[in-house]
Amino acid sequence: MKEPTLLKLIALSMFAAACVCAQSQMSPPSSAPAGPLPRRVSVDADTATTLVVQKTPVVYPDAARKSGVQGKVVLRVVTNYSGDVEEVTVISGDPALAQPAAAAVKQWKYKPYLVDGTPAEMETQVSLNFQLKTPSPPGTPPLGIFRDGGYSNDYFGFSYPLSREWLRETDMIRSKTAAEENPHGTYVLLAAIHLPQDSDPSRADTSLIIKAAYRPSAPPQDCADYLQAVAASLRSQKEGESRGDVTQFTVAGHDFYRGNFEYSHGVNHGAVLCTSIKDYMLRWHIVGRSKEEVEVAVSTLQAITPTPPMTTPQPPTAVADGAHVPDQVRISSGVSTGLLVRKVTPEYPPNAKYAHIQGTVVLQAVINKTGDVVDLEIVSGPMELVLSAVNAVRKWKYRPYLLKGNPIAVQTQIVVNYTLQR
Repeated sequence: MKEPTLLKLIALSMFAAACVCAQSQMSPPSSAPAGPLPRRVSVDADTATTLVVQKTPVVYPDAARKSGVQGKVVLRVVTNYSGDVEEVTVISGDPALAQPAAAAVKQWKYKPYLVDGTPAEMETQVSLNFQLKTPSPPGTPPLGIFRDGGYSNDYFGFSYPLSREWLRETDMIRSKTAAEENPHGTYVLLAAIHLPQDSDPSRADTSLIIKAAYRPSAPPQDCADYLQAVAASLRSQKEGESRGDVTQFTVAGHDFYRGNFEYSHGVNHGAVLCTSIKDYMLRWHIVGRSKEEVEVAVSTLQAITPTPPMTTPQPPTAVADGAHVPDQVRISSGVSTGLLVRKVTPEYPPNAKYAHIQGTVVLQAVINKTGDVVDLEIVSGPMELVLSAVNAVRKWKYRPYLLKGNPIAVQTQIVVNYTLQR
């Protein structure tokens, strides 16, 4: 009797094990993926626009409206498989407008983007234009000139001296701003980066940009509203925070408002300073690697002076034959190269070399009567190489250029080539 019972138990155990094995083969674990791994597809803006099924209107922020802030905001948008917006990040645009733009697009709804009939995540760009119904600017205001170590603008009535350690990049920033933001009635007056003499050739410590925004009949208090709008936008986008209250000071008879900021990415510290002159809001945008460096840049505003009253132009210098000699002439790059008597070879920045960055740096230069380089402006070239080129070119020496036998200052272009040896 015991042997049949034992055989039955063994048979039952084997049957149960077989059932468990069969069940494990027939039923996959619940944690196994039900389909292919998630996919994300980049889609052009025009195609993505046709997939929008629900748009939340963008509200023009009151502070930006009062301050006359307008222009284009470009956003990076990511949608999920259902067409819901999952991520919105700001690519470009005035901070006072970026926050409401991102908040509205976050609530948009798209049709799912299909790849071979299967929904996929979509990454695209959305551009939104903020336009106020205000009188059009009466044309581009005088943008001022930079000469003899300082910026001056007779229309706005001030002179702004800057030392040789400030390297201008005005034309380059004007082109970039126009391409990215296309701001209506906003103009770049001056852009520069601070590059101390004999500093690290691969980095600048501070940058500043002066913009003029058309704001007819705007009270000075609009500057304070603008700074508050910038702070609100940075906070909502988690891109930075304001530090302290908006402060006020007076320079050259103009009331300035200042806001201090700390940014979450890139260069950490910054300040925005604003004043109203005539029908424009003038804004200094300053960023630096440290608070101390920002303060150095802000302190340059204390040197601003009113433009002196117009005086009767002095006659140009005359030479023996009675012909007039201008203060400065433009010569070609080839002619200036022939005058070069001492050339300091630029140091190839290690970071650029490691990243295999090479190319050509073009600088606009002013060479004085004694052959010294007294002014430089960036025309083009990789920024990883520009600062090294500037540090070297500042030390170059030229023979004086002679016009009718007299030395004269010249304006020319200097080209510096960087090539990696293979």
